[in-house]
Amino acid sequence: MRRINRRLAGGVALLALVLACDPDRPVGPRSLMFDATETSAAPLVLHVVAPQATDPAIDRFLDSHYVWLDTTARSNHRLLLFLPGTAQPPAFYQLVQQEAARLGYHVIGLMYPNAGGSAKACPTAPDPSACYENARLEIIDGIDRVAFLDVNVANSIDNRLTKLLEYLALQYPDEGWNRFLLRDKPKWSQIAISGHSGGGGNAAMIAKIRLVTRVVLFSSVTDSIHTDAPSWLATHLTPVERYYGIAHDRDVFYRSIRAGWDSLGLGVFGAPAPPETSSPPYDGTHTLVTGLTPQGGFVDNNAHGVPSNDLNTPLGPDGTPLLRDAWRYLLTARGAAHEDAEVTEISTGGGR
Repeated sequence: MRRINRRLAGGVALLALVLACDPDRPVGPRSLMFDATETSAAPLVLHVVAPQATDPAIDRFLDSHYVWLDTTARSNHRLLLFLPGTAQPPAFYQLVQQEAARLGYHVIGLMYPNAGGSAKACPTAPDPSACYENARLEIIDGIDRVAFLDVNVANSIDNRLTKLLEYLALQYPDEGWNRFLLRDKPKWSQIAISGHSGGGGNAAMIAKIRLVTRVVLFSSVTDSIHTDAPSWLATHLTPVERYYGIAHDRDVFYRSIRAGWDSLGLGVFGAPAPPETSSPPYDGTHTLVTGLTPQGGFVDNNAHGVPSNDLNTPLGPDGTPLLRDAWRYLLTARGAAHEDAEVTEISTGGGR
């Protein structure tokens, strides 16, 4: 077991970071709230796990998984799975992972096959939407679907997550990781799925084919066909009220991201709110659009990383992320329909 304080775990000054991804208690019967209580300042438990330590058959994309737990926080009995953007490891997104842990999540920043390729191959494919969908499905389950990817079952998100949870349950039996496994598979009804850029696209695809407890899209989904969203976003097993998103208005992929949000149906919750000039619960919207200046000023498309990337997201004088309250809202906001569905799942064992 390893403990690390917040300032050290941030470690952003040590990261040689690519600045932008290749986009390859409800209060009443109809209320919405988020966890507004102060999070603890206690050191977090951090496990840095090499993928091959969990399964020797994993033989590529070998940057470490990052695993977080706040043993002093009241657990929400949920796992937050965070998928990094194209060509980036979980180590580049420690701040948002830490915040989720302080809110009571078990947290996994998962390394997976994220070399990209769909942004170049799919727009000119005979069926661009099917191309994007098949590429993301191959990354998730390892079944061969597209020529420009080479992801096998061992290297897939499904296998990596399963083997990591099994490893954690064995190595740290008192930490409760086994609650997120059911019959040797991830227990998706207890998992919140999130990700940045291409990782957010994969998160949305998982939520399309499986019922998850929450979806948080950071600078995503970037899949696009000209100015339109691909049709795969229009239908999803996870109800729309469980989706949340944040983007930057100077991101070159902003129009694609907004089109994707519209296709998901997020407009029903109201217009996006600017988190720097408004406060939670942001009139109940499920989407936030920031205009904050990245660390070091605007360079190339580093606005794309502002919503979640350690090197880009702006910090206050004390090192606190300026988007911390926005992250907490995205990770904890609840609507009445969401709460009712979760009660049903827990009582009946559904969604597993």
